[in-house]
Amino acid sequence: MAKSSPILNAFNAGELSPEFKGRIDLEKFRKGCERLENFLPRIHGPARKRPGSRFVNETKNSATRTRLIPFEFSTTQAYVLEFGDEYIRFYANGGVVLSGGSPYEIVSPYDHTDLDQLDYAQSADVIYITHPDYPPYKLARIAATNWTMTEVDFDWPPFNDENDGTITITASAVTGAITLTASASLFVAADVGSFFKFSEVLASKHNQWTSGVAVAAAATRYYLDNLYSTTAGGTTGTRPPIHTTGTESDGVVSWDFLHDGEGYVEITGFTSATVVNATVIKRLPASATGSGTTRWAEGAWSTRRGFPNSVCFYEDRLWFGGSAYKPQTLWASVSSDYENHKYGTKDDDALNYTINSQDSNTIQWLSPGKVLAIGTNNGEFTLSAQQISDAVTPTNVRIVPQTTYGSANNVRPLRVAASILFLQRSSRKLREYTYDFNTDSYVAPNMNVLADHIAETGIVDMAYQQEPDQIVWAPRTDGTLIGMTYERQEDVVGWHRHDLGGAVESVVTIPHWDGDQDVTFLVVNRTIDGATKRYVEYIEKYQDDTNAFFVDSGLTYNGVPVSTVSGLDHLEGEEVAVLIDGAVHPNVTVTSGAITLQYVGSVIHAGLPYTATMTSMPIESGASDGVAQGKQMRLNNIVIRLYKTGPGLWYGPNTTEMDEYHTRTSNDDMNSPVTLYTGDTPTLPWPSGYEQAPQITVQHRLPLPCTIVALMPQLNTYDRN
Repeated sequence: MAKSSPILNAFNAGELSPEFKGRIDLEKFRKGCERLENFLPRIHGPARKRPGSRFVNETKNSATRTRLIPFEFSTTQAYVLEFGDEYIRFYANGGVVLSGGSPYEIVSPYDHTDLDQLDYAQSADVIYITHPDYPPYKLARIAATNWTMTEVDFDWPPFNDENDGTITITASAVTGAITLTASASLFVAADVGSFFKFSEVLASKHNQWTSGVAVAAAATRYYLDNLYSTTAGGTTGTRPPIHTTGTESDGVVSWDFLHDGEGYVEITGFTSATVVNATVIKRLPASATGSGTTRWAEGAWSTRRGFPNSVCFYEDRLWFGGSAYKPQTLWASVSSDYENHKYGTKDDDALNYTINSQDSNTIQWLSPGKVLAIGTNNGEFTLSAQQISDAVTPTNVRIVPQTTYGSANNVRPLRVAASILFLQRSSRKLREYTYDFNTDSYVAPNMNVLADHIAETGIVDMAYQQEPDQIVWAPRTDGTLIGMTYERQEDVVGWHRHDLGGAVESVVTIPHWDGDQDVTFLVVNRTIDGATKRYVEYIEKYQDDTNAFFVDSGLTYNGVPVSTVSGLDHLEGEEVAVLIDGAVHPNVTVTSGAITLQYVGSVIHAGLPYTATMTSMPIESGASDGVAQGKQMRLNNIVIRLYKTGPGLWYGPNTTEMDEYHTRTSNDDMNSPVTLYTGDTPTLPWPSGYEQAPQITVQHRLPLPCTIVALMPQLNTYDRN
């Protein structure tokens, strides 16, 4: 028989896969847990109880899904946007933005079935939004209760490659409302709203401007890349026309700017496969009239061709990625002119580029950094200039395939420091896309390889909280909220699960209005009094005084002492946990939106109760002839090291055989809250007998703080005969 007293003093490997229970050879085994629910593994080791969620508001329509999107102008000006069925509502400073006493909202083009496919990119007070079935929109903040949602009115939209066939299009005029006639079937009804571009080679159609030459009225001349027309006859001056709008003089003759060799129209009506109506947006070349031209190009995006899936800012350009018609194509704006996609060869001109690869690679996401990372359904790529230190231009684009895992649709990746966290195609593996100096390429290790069960139903959303703990939050398809405590420099990747009493459907993180940490907002689908309710809630700060908040969907009364608290209509008919001035009150049921208490209090928290549970991996402390695994063991007693922990701590081999550690002593004033306990418990007898592979389960059941620093069992191991 071997007697041992091991110590479990770190839990930052998080919840591990059941298939990992035999890997006693790995350090992660000792630092991991079989179950970690409503506990947060901290980077430096302890497991701390998750704070509760505070109720903010019911969504506008609880019958349909809602998605949260962050808007962060600065750390002091941050909003959460509630996208619902054709509306947007706004949250700031922990509450709903009101206008005239009601939630301020604006109209949105997206219904509730569209929300999962929205992508977005923010620049200052503007968010550009994409969806594969809608043209790009932009949401702009003018003031807290003045937001606008408009379709992007591109100064020059992106176009597909120029026609290389024999079909001609003839325009009835070069300006105004016109008719386009094709020489063969070309148009469909879904072309309405799309753009068509017409071009000509200026040098082949017009003379070049030169000084001191007689010109007639309405004569055309080109200079550099632009075409001009005289307003009256005369002899040209000495200053060539270089303007791109309006009328300017060359010193003698005045010249109207016509176009730069290209112009485009918007289709406004469909007549037949060969005839459509259109409005000229930019003046057309004259060669588009008369007998028509083959030098035309169709707009890249339309109802017919689809719209981009993804959007981002990279190197001061607005980038769009992937459409139904061009799933592997990227479109980038003119530098610093985000709504201008006019192509050219100058360094700051717009560009488009199609990924050439053996497999079809539909672009799913874009993530800017030192390079532009691109996630597709079949692999991951990087885009940069030929020399990574140079800026990307139309003539030096370089796209390099990196990994071949494939990315999930509809879940945006997270950029954390120099790495990108993205979901693999099945939505069950979180991968870390990062540069590896050894291979001089990007790699994407599996972040839940030791916890492959944690995302078994698939992940539907992700958000990253940087302060006070570095946590990736991710609701699963079954509504369970999972988290990953993440600090690569310390080799900490620890998964945990959280039961909030409802299904979490969306998550975002923004800077807290107090300026001292981040705050995580959730949409939680709850069944309240038999009805489906969708609530916007946020996870409270971790506090260990009378403000300690450890109830879900809860609210706080803070004022003169009372024994009745109202305003709990959102929890009608539910049994709630109550904390009064730091002391636990027996659970009560909400009736007519109120609760009646047994005694008065000034600071009262009330909300849904929850339990934090932690179960260790099977204890391995060695034996006289090898390992302890597979042998009879008796855990005699245990000491638990705690930090600022309140009453409600239970321990045992499982959740059904447990004893409570009572922190209240005979010296405590019965009229005051129990002081939070820091230190080692007395030696606690173990509520079980002989067993193979013993494990330690700890629960905290009351709405108070709890931090488990270490578990110190004493046990005997009996060798097999």
